[in-house]
Amino acid sequence: MRKLILSALMLATGAGAFAQKLSDVEDKLSKGKYDEARATIDKMMADPKNQTNANAWYRKGSIYGQLAMDSTKADQALANRAEALNAFKKYYELDPKNVLGQLEQNVRMFQLYEGHYNAALGEYNKQNFAGSFANFSKALETEEYIKSKGFTYGGINFPALDTNLYLNTAATALKAKMEDSAMKYYAKLADAKIKNDQFIEVYQTLVDYYGRKGDKANQMKYMEIGKELYPGNDYWVEAELEPVRDNKPQLFAKYQELIGKNPGSYYLNYNYAVELFNYMYANDQKPADAATIEPLVEPAIAAAIKANSNADANYLMVRYMTEKIYRTEDAMRALKGTDAASINKRKNYAADIKKQWAAMAPYAETAFAAYEGKKDLKGFEKGNFKNVSNVLTDYYGMQKNEAKVKEYQDRLKAAGM
Repeated sequence: MRKLILSALMLATGAGAFAQKLSDVEDKLSKGKYDEARATIDKMMADPKNQTNANAWYRKGSIYGQLAMDSTKADQALANRAEALNAFKKYYELDPKNVLGQLEQNVRMFQLYEGHYNAALGEYNKQNFAGSFANFSKALETEEYIKSKGFTYGGINFPALDTNLYLNTAATALKAKMEDSAMKYYAKLADAKIKNDQFIEVYQTLVDYYGRKGDKANQMKYMEIGKELYPGNDYWVEAELEPVRDNKPQLFAKYQELIGKNPGSYYLNYNYAVELFNYMYANDQKPADAATIEPLVEPAIAAAIKANSNADANYLMVRYMTEKIYRTEDAMRALKGTDAASINKRKNYAADIKKQWAAMAPYAETAFAAYEGKKDLKGFEKGNFKNVSNVLTDYYGMQKNEAKVKEYQDRLKAAGM
């Protein structure tokens, strides 16, 4: 029985000593002796027996929070705020009623947030992007914790999802060349399916990132969200085409697949037509599978014109039909015989060439008018304009229609060409 009494007395004495030390910490804290208070509280909290005392954790958080605001210790501010946050988290865990926090209207948590946020801006202005990211990320962590507790101060309420803070955190991570870290914050925004003109880059960046990482599942996840929110944007098409860009059979198959889903897409039809045209005619030597690919070219260009009968699509048809004419002329010149069969073939080739010119003329006229109506033509457009003008003057010259020849020459001159 006496042993039990002795133990009780010893426990009471120990608790009294702890209370005295904590009172000493509070006194130093109130007098602004933060370094002394830190030394005392750290020593106290090093003892496992003291780590279940909620008040001690609150005082530790308060001390480190004050140290973080000391301008002479700016290099320690980030670490001090982090230490303060961890201490406060422990306090709230031990005291769900938050007695001490409520007495101060939870201002210390908001001070931690403000300190991190302002430091992030300061480091950014100094081009210290790693430091800016570290503070933005801690500001975000602090804000999220404040929201989880439902704390307010002076009417301050954080948004349910602080999109600006997430964007700032991700942006500074990218500037600090911490891409993996940045994507975590972009993913948070994308998962929330935030739609705004400035947010499309978030989804595009994630698609590109996971594509480079070889993470097909996440790449497709964010591509599908992006297409859902921004269905008219052509980036999603490019993202699907990029992996097969260097494999022409796979590229053509992918175009056909995408066009099957979006038959009216000018972007898809025109680019598919350009890819086919370049594959067939960019080099002097035909590709091995020319017999399979060549029949696809004209229908592809026609589909692009159907989607949008603009200058570029019509000019592409002019180029394609010009190629057909050149090749027919080459075939005709290759006939050297003077026999009846050879003469008849040459006549047929000549008739085909005449038909091809006649078929090409409407596309050339449409392209000419479209270029003529555009302001501030780019360099390549000026070249196209002159080329299509030459096609028309040649055609009408062959038709002995001098009035039309002069008309197109005058119109080209009037356009400043």
